[in-house]
Amino acid sequence: MQYCGWCGAAIAGRQETVNVHADRKLFGVPPATALLGLGLLLVVLAIVLLVTDRVLAGAVLLVAGLFLLSGFPQIARRPGETGVARGAVRSYDGVRSRAGARIDALAIRAKARRRIGELDSDLEQLRGSRERAVSALGEAAYREQADDVTRLHSEVGAADAAIEAKEAERREVEADVEEQVGETRAAAAPTERIVVGEPPPDDPS
Repeated sequence: MQYCGWCGAAIAGRQETVNVHADRKLFGVPPATALLGLGLLLVVLAIVLLVTDRVLAGAVLLVAGLFLLSGFPQIARRPGETGVARGAVRSYDGVRSRAGARIDALAIRAKARRRIGELDSDLEQLRGSRERAVSALGEAAYREQADDVTRLHSEVGAADAAIEAKEAERREVEADVEEQVGETRAAAAPTERIVVGEPPPDDPS
């Protein structure tokens, strides 16, 4: 037995439940679409006013238009909005994602350039020290100064090892920056939805 939710009376028979969805509209237009249109209209009017030297009015309309457009993505994601609104917000998300990836890539490359510059400076100093040690080693060997020859041999070997380590680190920094930039771009790339069709029916033969 079922009962009415309003008066409590018994309802005979089985009643179908109908779900009603109320669409939010502003003058017959969904809010997101209206907000997008109004925001774009204000921006266009602001540009016209700025071009015609009406700076104050143009600036006010520009701020108002940008303010309306900033609230558009959040409203457009609500259910019941038009395909135009959903398509616009997808485009907005894509542009924002790609712009963010480009900024991140520039920051990664800038950081890598600073580190590579430091390594190049260290390499220049190490190579200069090695050249001086090699020159002194030749002079010590010519004068048969055994103690100096041993010491300078060690200095040249240490310089070679340090140069090799710095060069390896430089190559690693270059490889890492390309990998990080690639990952950043891949994360911002638009996703593709692949619809897998139904398998063909089995051949009865």
